Amino acid sequence: MDDNPHPLRFEGCIATNLEQTYRHLEQVYERLIAPTGLNVLEWYALRALYEEDGLSASRLAALVCRHPSSMTALLDRMEQRGLLRREVDPADRRSVRIFLTEQGRAQRPQVEQAAAQIDHLFKNLITPKQLDTFQHVLSVLQSIQLTES
Repeated sequence: MDDNPHPLRFEGCIATNLEQTYRHLEQVYERLIAPTGLNVLEWYALRALYEEDGLSASRLAALVCRHPSSMTALLDRMEQRGLLRREVDPADRRSVRIFLTEQGRAQRPQVEQAAAQIDHLFKNLITPKQLDTFQHVLSVLQSIQLTES
């Protein structure tokens, strides 16, 4: 296995290379997810709802890494396709909860198959030790906080 199959761009700038990696992987995901009839964001949303149905719209937005104000169009589209339904939260009438429909639940095998294909692809490219290190690095990067100075 080649230790560095492709040199990093911009003298190894982490932020730029993360962004380029994300864009490239999103294209790979789109191709693997295409048979489900979903786009990547819809796929992320369904995966989050499979883990916890009835999420608040703001929590779902956080899980799919989107600003809550940008979720309306996604939720409208998914609701029109019969994948989910929105309900006002009885405990907080300002909040909306998102629930899977039967049709949304029926997509689960296809969604999980695409996720398994992606995991298989990664596991064929990097060793388990590299994967552990990578997941640790991702965890650290996701928790970066700017401190006031």
